Amino acid sequence: MNTLAARPARLTARPASGDAPFTSWSKATAASAFFLLFAGGMVTSTGSGLAVPDWPLSFGGMNPPMVGGIFYEHGHRLIAGAVAVMTLISLGLSRRPGVPSGARTATFIASGGILLQALLGGLTVLLKLPPAVSISHACLGQAVFLVLLSAVVLSVPGTTFGPGYSRVFKFAVLGLGAAYLQLALGALVKHTGQGLGWHILWASTVAVLAVLACFTAFRSRAAVLKGPALLLAVAVPLQVALGLFAMLVRVDSTVVLGFREAALWRTAHLSGGALTMAAFLLLALRSRRTAEAP
Repeated sequence: MNTLAARPARLTARPASGDAPFTSWSKATAASAFFLLFAGGMVTSTGSGLAVPDWPLSFGGMNPPMVGGIFYEHGHRLIAGAVAVMTLISLGLSRRPGVPSGARTATFIASGGILLQALLGGLTVLLKLPPAVSISHACLGQAVFLVLLSAVVLSVPGTTFGPGYSRVFKFAVLGLGAAYLQLALGALVKHTGQGLGWHILWASTVAVLAVLACFTAFRSRAAVLKGPALLLAVAVPLQVALGLFAMLVRVDSTVVLGFREAALWRTAHLSGGALTMAAFLLLALRSRRTAEAP
């Protein structure tokens, strides 16, 4: 009798079973958000921020001529609208009973963030690119991408989170914070032309934390940490190389590149920063995975 009475309580305590449609849609949404970061970077790198002077419409409509800077600015708006719709669909799918609570919370936060991001984007245009708003817009976009990525990781069913690999978690979280500050410094450089020295100097802090995070992850020999650690080990050197080349293009006239090619390299550096933060985030979340529930 006691065993039978205890059984319902044990069943109700089990975690959500997961929901394949939600996980698949969340992956597509996070990938689209990453592409949106690249599209937004191209707007800044090509100086197209005011190519379309009105908002939310473009020259009073939805189908302006896609030429020059309009291609980048209006294209960015179209992609942003698609990502916003996908995020709101994810919010609806998160109500399904099999979705873990952590993934549901992350999706809710991302939905609020994407709406605020749209508002900041509009203010950036209407207020004629004020640095404070433009920098906030850039930083929030990266944060929304990270939260959407978190929803993907947290949607995996049956995962028990606890102390886990605490040293790996510590270095990964510190690295994520340092990389996000590096993003803010990069946005400051891009939108004001100031702070390049601090941006370069702080990169060394991010690199050191990446080395420590990778070292502790590989030393743990945990299979669950191998993928994120490898991604981080590749992303950071790649990001440093892209940053050096972007700086060379910016200050050395002997490097001859076309306008679009130079913009692509600078935007690739921005995308590399997002990839670095994603690697730190994945490592931090995976380091808290301690067991699989029965």
